[in-house]
Amino acid sequence: MVFVKIKAAKIRQLISCGVKSMEFILREAERLIQKHKTRNPFEIADCLNINVLYRPLGKLKGIYIYTRRSRYICINNELDSPARRLVCAHEIGHDRFHRHLAKMNPQAQELISYDMSSKPEREANVFAAEILLPDDEVIKLINDADMNFFRAARELYVPPELMDFKFQILKNRGYRLEAPLNATGDFLKK
Repeated sequence: MVFVKIKAAKIRQLISCGVKSMEFILREAERLIQKHKTRNPFEIADCLNINVLYRPLGKLKGIYIYTRRSRYICINNELDSPARRLVCAHEIGHDRFHRHLAKMNPQAQELISYDMSSKPEREANVFAAEILLPDDEVIKLINDADMNFFRAARELYVPPELMDFKFQILKNRGYRLEAPLNATGDFLKK
C-alpha cells in the first residue's frame, strides 16, 4: 500500500514538471496535421507507428500503453465511430506529451486513465479538440443563426465538452466566445 502511494507521488511530481502550455500543445497538433496532411486521428496514429487496438475495456474508453519500445492505443470496442475517433485523438495527445509517464512506470498508464481530472487529461483534451475541430468549421457553425453550441457539437460529432475545449482554444486566439458549460478533464470518464 505504501509502495503505491510513493509511486503516485512520483507520478504527480512528473506531471507537475511536465505541464505543457496551450501554445505548445496547439503547435504540436498543427505540426502533425501539416506533416501528415490529415486530421484523421487513425491516419495520424498510423503515420506515427502507434498500434491501435480494439478491446473490451469495461467502463474505460481508452488507454495509452508503452511497452517494449512499442506504443499502443487501446480503444473500447463497444464505442461508436465518433467516440472511437475522439478517444484515438485523445490518446495520441498522451503519446505526444506523456509518454515519459508510461515509460517510467507501467502503472502510470492506469493512473493517467483513471485520474481524469489531472493536467495530462486536460492537455490530451486540448490536443484532441485541435486535431478534430478545425477553426473555420467551428466558426462557421457558431455564426449560423439557427445553430447553438450544443447543436454545433452534434453537427461535428463531438461531445459538448470537447467543443468547450475548442472554445477555450479559440478564446486564446482572440475570439470572443462564451460556452454554456465549463468542461473538466473527466468528461471521457462518463
